[in-house]
Amino acid sequence: MKVVVPLSEQASLNSAVCEHFGSAPFFAVADTEAGSFDIISNMAMNHEHGQCTPADLFSGNGVEAVLCNGIGARAASKLQMLGIDVYLAADAPTLEDALARFSNGTLARMTVEQSCQGHDCH
Repeated sequence: MKVVVPLSEQASLNSAVCEHFGSAPFFAVADTEAGSFDIISNMAMNHEHGQCTPADLFSGNGVEAVLCNGIGARAASKLQMLGIDVYLAADAPTLEDALARFSNGTLARMTVEQSCQGHDCH
């Protein structure tokens, strides 16, 4: 399965998971079956609050899920409309932790009530 994780840095599996999906400087695009991943820059990182467009990067690329510690309701809704499930990464500190928790089946799908309501929600 192809999953995306927002990252604060490029440090391979030790990369810190960014607290907010839309303002993450990087994204890991991981293939959980192959055990591989690439880290890409978020070209839409600088945006007005509520105008998050990174979901467009993943549409049509086979991405099936996003694992994140925080995401706004609009971005989560857009991803879900594109057929991409959103999972809360349970405050995973690193990419390695987020992927392990997902592979172990310990992450829950996000509900609208769990979305961020502003950039100071954590």
